[in-house]
Amino acid sequence: MDTIEIRTLVDITHTGVTRLTQGTQRQLDQNKNFITLTQCAEIRSIISYDDPPIREVIDIKSQGFGNAFKGKHAIWTFILRPDRSGVYINEHGDPVGCLIDDLNGVPIIKNLTETINISKAIFDLKDIASRNTIVKALPGTN
Repeated sequence: MDTIEIRTLVDITHTGVTRLTQGTQRQLDQNKNFITLTQCAEIRSIISYDDPPIREVIDIKSQGFGNAFKGKHAIWTFILRPDRSGVYINEHGDPVGCLIDDLNGVPIIKNLTETINISKAIFDLKDIASRNTIVKALPGTN
């Protein structure tokens, strides 16, 4: 089975809050970003995961994010498994190429607990300067 890692500078904290009576506006918006991400991943496959996204603060130099971002920042890492092998392979053989296309440009809610300034409120996977999300297939899983 494939295993996909998504690393993002967008707050995708899985709070489980689906209405304001359950928590704060921020918790609701964080969960909306998480749901948006999972729905994009499920355009082509049903996904499963063992753990919610994990947040850590690290130096993002050489991590593959846009060159506009430097220093230590909050990063969320989410590991998922599609229900079918090879479901995200594009015509160029990139094992996550279709997922990158599906997720790129999708709107997000910004100004939550991110430590970067997000100029465009989207999951950005392609812009060399503002890339805020990276998707990769984990080795040995394809």
